Order: sequence, then structure tokens, then C-alpha cells
Amino acid sequence: MAQDLWQKKETSPLRDFDDDDLIAGHGVLDFINTLSGWGTTAPLDRLDGYIRLAQWSVIAGVMEPPLADILAMKASLERDEAHAALENARALRAILHHIFAAYALGQTPAYRDMEAFEEFWKQSIAAHRLAFVDEHIEIRPVAFTNLTIIADLITRDAVDMVKTLPDKRLRLCANDACGWLYMVKSPTTKQRYCGGHVCQSRPLLENKQ
Repeated sequence: MAQDLWQKKETSPLRDFDDDDLIAGHGVLDFINTLSGWGTTAPLDRLDGYIRLAQWSVIAGVMEPPLADILAMKASLERDEAHAALENARALRAILHHIFAAYALGQTPAYRDMEAFEEFWKQSIAAHRLAFVDEHIEIRPVAFTNLTIIADLITRDAVDMVKTLPDKRLRLCANDACGWLYMVKSPTTKQRYCGGHVCQSRPLLENKQ
């Protein structure tokens, strides 16, 4: 079954995604956090293949398992297209990290990053349509089987998040080996470290928060 493709990854040294990876408080931030060590010389990228991206999309609730199965099977048959879609998702992730890290630090996102984000937004719009369902209008993907659909859905959610981002509740983990983004409950919260896997492996949370 296609589901086996994203549930079993014998060639990957990385552990599978699980609920412990969803600590950021928003799916867009959890997507950004699939890479640790932003800004370091040796970041850890857990999206080491399209199958891994499909698995993450299920854990994060972006895609239903049957749809992820279809994407995984398609990726196994269309390897070049899957690689291009994965690189597209990685590029989106980097742009989102730049933008949301700037937000977290109280800075203005770089113009070039906003331009790149706009291009992803246009790509996402082209992948959606308006549908009248149950007496109201919904925005729905044109096709869930496009390999870029995960990035398109994340882009749509990222645009919505930017418009409603609570003031001073977005944080950037102070651990340089981590660099994850996360939401706190209150602007006055003094939490400096995210509590993710990288931070849990060091005595940072207990000693420095």
C-alpha cells in the first residue's frame, strides 16, 4: 500500500515525526520547525525526501492519510517531479522562517523575502478555487493530487496567520542549535527556549528560562 511508503523509511536515519514535534502552537510554525539549527553551519533538515514531507503533513493535520497515500505513491513514480516539489517546499520554509523570525524579533521582514512570499502566495492562489458549499463560499484546492499541494496549503495558512498574528506572542528559540519558532500564551511570558527535541537534549530549559 502507498501508506507503507511514508510509514516505513528504511533508508532514512531520521526518526519519524510524532505529536511531540507539534509544539509551536500553529501548523505553519511546526512546518518551519522541520529544520533545526537555522543559521548554523550544520542544520538538521528532517524533510529528507518527499515521503517525509507527506508523513509530516498527516501528523500536522494538513493532509488526510488517504490523500497522503496518493501523494506518496505519485512521488515514488514521478521522482523528478517529487524532488522539485520537495525543493519548492524547502524554499517556502526558508522564506517563512526569515519572515516569522523577523516578526519574533520585532523587526521588519526583508523586502526580498516578502517578494518571494508573494510568489508562493500567487502559486497557492492558482492552486485553489472558490466553491459554494452549504450556503457559503469556501476556498478549496483545485486538485489534492498535485505534488505541490502541501506547500500550497501551508502558504494559504501562512497568509492567514500573518493577518491575525497576536502581538508579541511569537518567539524565536534562543538556542542557536535550534532556532525553532513558537507561540507563547501571553506577551509577558519570559520563556526563551522552545522545549523542542534539540532543547530537551541540553540543560537549557531548566537552567536558563
